[in-house]
Parts: sequence; structure tokens; C-alpha cells
Amino acid sequence: MRKIKNNHLVDLVYQSIKNMIFDGFLPPGEKINKIDLSRQLGVSITPVNEVINRLTGEKFLEKKGRKGYFVKKFSMKDLIEFYTVRAGLEGVVLRVCIEDLSDDQLNEFEKFFKNFHLPFDEKEKERYMKEDQRFHEKIIDLSGNSMINDFNQNFNFIMKSYQKGLVRQPEETLKEHQEIIKAIIDRKSHKAQELLITHHLKSIRTLKSKI
Repeated sequence: MRKIKNNHLVDLVYQSIKNMIFDGFLPPGEKINKIDLSRQLGVSITPVNEVINRLTGEKFLEKKGRKGYFVKKFSMKDLIEFYTVRAGLEGVVLRVCIEDLSDDQLNEFEKFFKNFHLPFDEKEKERYMKEDQRFHEKIIDLSGNSMINDFNQNFNFIMKSYQKGLVRQPEETLKEHQEIIKAIIDRKSHKAQELLITHHLKSIRTLKSKI
């Protein structure tokens, strides 16, 4: 008789190892030690092997011949490709969701970037970068779509592992963010989508210039 596989255990191991990658406990370029992982997680080598294969298929790990498995180092080209997809996703989310936003949701958008005034010192740039991340996360959250949220989690991992700061400076992007927010508050879905995609395309061009 064929044994019934414990899919719940495999899923738990999968999420644990993926979180270890996302949190930097297993940094880009790190070699995967399956025995150590099985000991740390208190499981046999079998679910670890399955999860390693799964994460390799998802491009978070890569196999280097006889050397074994390693946490993948993403390239600038990878980052650009993810940026391109995210631009489209955020644009579609705004286009579809704006007209259905409640007044409370609109008020939340109105608070973004409200107390920023150029020029910025380094501390203010740090605060602006966090606000930028929160703003784009908020747009993704509007979708309520688990597939989009999964992609976004993967995108954020690549951003964190590759990018060390803002793609473009606040002197360029603050006004763009404020224009997008005004279009959202005015419920102008087409304009908001256009402004947001243009905002991302400018960042993509900046990334391409670094290749």
C-alpha cells in the first residue's frame, strides 16, 4: 500500500525555509545544508529534500552541479523583470479598485507623503523610503488577491537582497507620488493607472542604465 504523504508537514517546512531566506538567515549565495536544516526544524530529511526541489523550481534556490544547492543571487536583470511585472499589477489594481474605495480608504491614501518637504537630509530620506514602501504595499493590498500578494512577497525579497536604497531620489519621485495620490482621491482610475505605470517605467529606465 502506498504511504499517504504528510502534505501539511511539507507545507510547514516549505514556509519555514522560505522565511529563513526572506529574513536573511539564509542569505544570497549561502550553501544549503539539508542535514542542518532537518535538525533545526526537527524533521526528517525527506520533507527537506522535497522543499529544496520546490524552492529550486521557484528560483529561490539554484543547483550548482555537484556542489549542491545555494540561495540564489538575483541579478539586476531579475530586478528589472520583477519591477516591470509589478508596474502592471499595481496599475491594474488601481484601475479596478479605485471606484469601489470607501471614504475611509481614500482618507488613508491622503495621509501618504503629507509631511514631506524638500530638501531631505539622510534621516528624512530613510523615512521617505519606508513611506514609499508602505504606499506601494497599500496599493497591492487593495487587490485582495492571494496570487498578487505572493508575487509581491517574492518581489520584496529580491528588492531587499539586491537594492540598498531608493532607485530614484525624492526630488524626482515625491511630486509623482503626490500626483498619483490626487488621482486616487479624485477617483480618476485611468489617470491614476497611467501616472503609476509611468512612475514605475522611469524607475525601470534608471535600473537599466546601471547595467
